[in-house]
Amino acid sequence: MRDSKKILSEHKVSITNPRILVLEALLDNKNPLTIDELQSKLKNKVAKSTLYRVLNDLKNINILNEFTDPNNATVVELLLEEDSHHHHLFCSDCGEIIDIQMGESFESTLSKEIKRIEKKFNFIIEDHRLELFGKCTDLCKNCI
Repeated sequence: MRDSKKILSEHKVSITNPRILVLEALLDNKNPLTIDELQSKLKNKVAKSTLYRVLNDLKNINILNEFTDPNNATVVELLLEEDSHHHHLFCSDCGEIIDIQMGESFESTLSKEIKRIEKKFNFIIEDHRLELFGKCTDLCKNCI
């Protein structure tokens, strides 16, 4: 597991206790978390206003991805160098968010389509997301 102090140091950000706590909570979790889930994991060790400031700091150094889930809750996940481009599955029953990798041929086709759209609309696309919505199976540990 990556060391939170080392990550902050590598990105030339001051090492503070709230940043360490938030980073460690994010590093401990494999899947994305809503702000409320992250706050719960922190067990009130970081005030909500401080949490938002820390998350903003992490976004500013490009190691945090922020998006919304189907219920419009803010979701965050770390983006470290070893992390590859990925997409998400959303379960409408238990709320689970699962990182998924698409096949190389799909990503290649999607990249070509993005280039076509950029050219057609004279537009620079900076990022893209693919989100799949559904329900877990009966074997889901969160739905039982």
